Amino acid sequence: MRYWNKQQRMNRLFDAESGRTVMVAMDHGQGGVKPGLAHPEQLISTIIAARPDAILLSAGMARTYNYLFGHKGDPALVISSDFIIGNTVPQAPGAMQELRQSLSVEEAVRLGADAIKAVLVFGNEDIAAQADNQEYITELAEECDRWNLPLIVEPTTWGTALTDEKKNDVSLYADMARISGELGADLVKCDFKGTPEEYRAVVENCPVPVSILGGAKAAPEKIADTIEGAMSCGVCGVVFGRNVWQSKDPAKTVKGLQAITYHGDRETFLKLCAEE
Repeated sequence: MRYWNKQQRMNRLFDAESGRTVMVAMDHGQGGVKPGLAHPEQLISTIIAARPDAILLSAGMARTYNYLFGHKGDPALVISSDFIIGNTVPQAPGAMQELRQSLSVEEAVRLGADAIKAVLVFGNEDIAAQADNQEYITELAEECDRWNLPLIVEPTTWGTALTDEKKNDVSLYADMARISGELGADLVKCDFKGTPEEYRAVVENCPVPVSILGGAKAAPEKIADTIEGAMSCGVCGVVFGRNVWQSKDPAKTVKGLQAITYHGDRETFLKLCAEE
């Protein structure tokens, strides 16, 4: 059983009526200026006004634009607790395997966070690096419990030891989600792979709720298919980034995501997210 104020924070991440969540991930700027993420203050203000359930920011953005949050009805604030190093020069190719903590749990609480998000990389060539990452998650989970702050874990297949074939094996995602829960996650943010029938094993074998991430920008019809499939097998919601802030109208996209995620309203989603 969670302490009452941890449960309060968890509640802020979800729509009260449907019990599902629509979060907007905006922590991608840790790798530099991404298309669609220019003018962060204006963009964050636009997303806040659209009222998703939560917005995910990097530690630096949470500090800089903290004053934008906290009004009645505003989205919950989720802060990314780490950064990933793939190269020494922005835009250069590299393997996304090296990870470091970017803020403490105490600092996240001080900034008014309702949750933090941490990355768990699978497929590292070096087993010591894998152990370090998993130790980081367990220590973070303990510290989050001390501060009654929910921990969202994002298991990834960024390690170079994984083949493309293995990255499409749904059983791998079931294992990654389960391990995330075993290490102390309160919520898992995971890729959606395979069919809804196959993905049901990911949800049913994870001890905590599973949400899906959006990945690269996709056509509205494909996004709708993914969300409908995910919702049909028990996923608790979506955490989308590029498919929101790289869209023509991010605010309308948020409303569309809420329509299809909360109510299964595909028609409204496609109408609001139509690309001209």
